[in-house]
Amino acid sequence: MCSSSDAVDDIRKCGYLRKQKHGHKRFFVLRAASHSGPSRLEYYDSEKKFRSSLRCFTVNKRADSKNKHLIALYTKDEYFAIVAENEAEQEDWYVAVSALMNEGKKGHVDSDDLDDGYGTVTPGTVFKEVWQVNVKPKGLGQTKNLTGVYRLCLSSKTLHLVKLNSETPCVNLQLMNIRRCGHSESFFFIEVGRSSSIGPGEIWMQVDDSVVAQNMHETILETMKALKAFAEFRPRSKSQSSGSNPMPFITTRRHLGNLPPSQTGLHPAPAHRSHGDRRHTHRSPAPTRERHLCQYRLQPLGPGLLHTW
Repeated sequence: MCSSSDAVDDIRKCGYLRKQKHGHKRFFVLRAASHSGPSRLEYYDSEKKFRSSLRCFTVNKRADSKNKHLIALYTKDEYFAIVAENEAEQEDWYVAVSALMNEGKKGHVDSDDLDDGYGTVTPGTVFKEVWQVNVKPKGLGQTKNLTGVYRLCLSSKTLHLVKLNSETPCVNLQLMNIRRCGHSESFFFIEVGRSSSIGPGEIWMQVDDSVVAQNMHETILETMKALKAFAEFRPRSKSQSSGSNPMPFITTRRHLGNLPPSQTGLHPAPAHRSHGDRRHTHRSPAPTRERHLCQYRLQPLGPGLLHTW
């Protein structure tokens, strides 16, 4: 149990947890910021030995093929996961660590509030989800020289790729520019269109195992659907409504010397015209051409961008 002496007043939570890689139990101590240092998570091999962690970039709850209740901590250059015994213990530690991180990031804003439409964020931004990924030399990973280890950070509108030892994204991908996403075994991929900041193509990323890849797929897909639903629910302005403001090329259609089909009909002119009207007889195919033009122009106008997931 934790002592209540003055020397441990900054301790918010402590207890035994297992490290993900080797499964060894260690005694973890979560400390708040104090005169002795910033807020931090420490673990002890024994009473005489301990290791202090660096300041966290972010924290998330995770699961993989071996462990269902992980607490994943990300620093600028390291990914560190600890294993809780059950869901309740996982939640307790996650809430405690998140609370300390939020205290340390006062003055920063959430990535959703800071999103300017181009996906730019500043250091210290709080993301909804973060995964550590290894971008493979395939597709855009090769052509844009993006291979290597990144943090894939998700906000409500944007995916960000953040290099290790950095808090500022080097690539920002708006979710509305993602055509599709999917996973295969331990790989996750996204396909972006021409409007993306890095052009069209696919980005392939490898993660720990298929469980993590599936979680990424489901989480990002759910966020994309929520964004699409929000965009469809939002009322459109008059300039976007085809009913209140028809397209000008339909209302100003010219008939090139012929009467419109509403007055002449869509059938060819009868053959019993006089010799003096022979000049007009040669123009009889014009209504047929006009009919095709009308049929083309009256086709319903679909949305400007179609997302296939």
